[in-house]
Amino acid sequence: MTLLLIGFYILVALYLLTAWLHFLEKGAGLSPQQKVLSLLTIGIATVFWPLVLPIAYVKLLDATVSQPQNYSSRTS
Repeated sequence: MTLLLIGFYILVALYLLTAWLHFLEKGAGLSPQQKVLSLLTIGIATVFWPLVLPIAYVKLLDATVSQPQNYSSRTS
């Protein structure tokens, strides 16, 4: 059972690492210092993904809920 959990942890960590590195690749215009800090952040987030992922998801939900819905009622 422990081996299964370790395998799951490693698989998710590798998936997140590749996704975040791909996203960082698209970030044009970053200074070398920003790239180093971004890589450090990605490394820490990859190791601690069981904590980082839920926190990021909650922040994403808060951001989408706090934005007012722009429903306009038009009468014809």
